[in-house]
Amino acid sequence: MSVKPVICTWLYADAPATESTYFAVGHHSSSPHFQAIYWRCVVVFFATSIRNNPTAHHRLYTNVPQPPMVDGFEVARFLDTLGVEIVDLPFTHQPPDGYHPAWRNQFYLFDIVQHLAATSPADAVLMVLDADCFWINAATLLCEDVQRQGLLSYDVELPLHVPENGLSRLDMKRLYEHLLQKPLADAPPYVGGEFFAATGNATQQVAARMKALWQTQLRWFEEGKPKFNEEAQALSFIYYQLGFPAGTANRYIKRMWTPLFRTNNVRPEDYALTLWHVPAEKRYGIPRLFEAVRAPDSLFWSLPVGKDFAAYLGRFLGIPHRSPTKLLDDVRGAVRYKLRQKLGLDPLR
Repeated sequence: MSVKPVICTWLYADAPATESTYFAVGHHSSSPHFQAIYWRCVVVFFATSIRNNPTAHHRLYTNVPQPPMVDGFEVARFLDTLGVEIVDLPFTHQPPDGYHPAWRNQFYLFDIVQHLAATSPADAVLMVLDADCFWINAATLLCEDVQRQGLLSYDVELPLHVPENGLSRLDMKRLYEHLLQKPLADAPPYVGGEFFAATGNATQQVAARMKALWQTQLRWFEEGKPKFNEEAQALSFIYYQLGFPAGTANRYIKRMWTPLFRTNNVRPEDYALTLWHVPAEKRYGIPRLFEAVRAPDSLFWSLPVGKDFAAYLGRFLGIPHRSPTKLLDDVRGAVRYKLRQKLGLDPLR
């Protein structure tokens, strides 16, 4: 890899007073069992990146002073062994009570982008990904594209009238028009917040727009007006305002839906991607993949990267299809979760 990118993910641990709803997991976001789900994701994220991007600089942003033990596994020691830098970053963009019922900690990404902007050279290649995104190929082409274009974004291709976290693209169009003080011919695209990839220079441009936009959103909330409810809606506007086109990262990443007993969007050609985002696997395939990562003699660490490694990950994650073994394991997990809920027990324990 000609450039040494900074590859980041993050974990903000909610306190009881700042809990929110995260639909792929459920239950109390301040509980250790809830947060363990995300620590498993962090471990697998960095492990897949180290396998594919061994020369990259890896960084974890978190408000947790010391990563915990998870299932008897020392996460802190593992990350140290991989050479992951841990940055203890405060959350200064915490939405006020009542701002939006879900995804409350997602604005932590604003703090991360501002930290990267303040600490990175203009020619750096910077990436921030959700922890349930996994590397199946090297970042080489992605980095080259970032250097050429300045910033890449993932267009979720949200249908015009379909709301995502409280706003449709038509709703976003009205907010854009209010902010820009001019009419727009078309509804803007909605880009996913799970993927941020930019040069240091472009990151500085994005960060420079965040402060004023954040203050405007807080004012609109206080006035009871519609506003951007989560970070992706706000980033979509900033990218639009700066003139960065949407969808330039769609050749590299995809939000893969692998739900039980429902139609998925997985295709065999997804093996040509660089990153898989698998939000539906947090309670299913990812814990099993975590068990493979923590075992130094597992196939995870011995298979060559490329086709064999990607196929290995796919067996855990239901890509390109859910095997009978995975189906059985997933059904057992789902039944156990529902039964514990009905009994009033912690379903994540």
